[in-house]
Amino acid sequence: MNKEQEDLLMKEQEDYNYQCFDSMMNSLFDLANELHDRLEEDEELTDAEAVFLRSFDLYVDSCCELDDLEETTENV
Repeated sequence: MNKEQEDLLMKEQEDYNYQCFDSMMNSLFDLANELHDRLEEDEELTDAEAVFLRSFDLYVDSCCELDDLEETTENV
C-alpha cells in the first residue's frame, strides 16, 4: 500500500470514528433531555440516571465555560 492509499484509509477511519462519536453524543444528549423532562414532570430517577445526568450536566457546563473563555480571549 502506497502513502496516498494509507492516508486515504486513515482519513476514512478518522471520518468513521468521528461519525460514531457524533452519533454517541447525540444519543447522550437525547437521554439527558429525556431525563430532564422526567424531572420536570416530578418523576423520580434511579441512582444511575441521576449520577449520569449530574455528570452530563457538568460536562456541558464546563464546555460552555470553555467556549465563553475562548470567545473572551479572542475578543481581547
